[in-house]
Amino acid sequence: MTAIILKDNVEQRKIDALLNFLKSWDIDAELRITDPEKSVRTAEFTLSKGIWSDYDINSEELRQKAWNR
Repeated sequence: MTAIILKDNVEQRKIDALLNFLKSWDIDAELRITDPEKSVRTAEFTLSKGIWSDYDINSEELRQKAWNR
């Protein structure tokens, strides 16, 4: 199966024209409308892992130093 995803809101007459064109070439096509996926969960920024684990600094101090340049 091959999928074509139209990311913008497209007028119904244009969608109908596209489907008719595909069917004229004997391509079986159908229209499925779905809602855009939303981010369910955001990851919490943590200093407990990675390169900052050996340093005595918390996430607020790190953010403050990064944004005050």
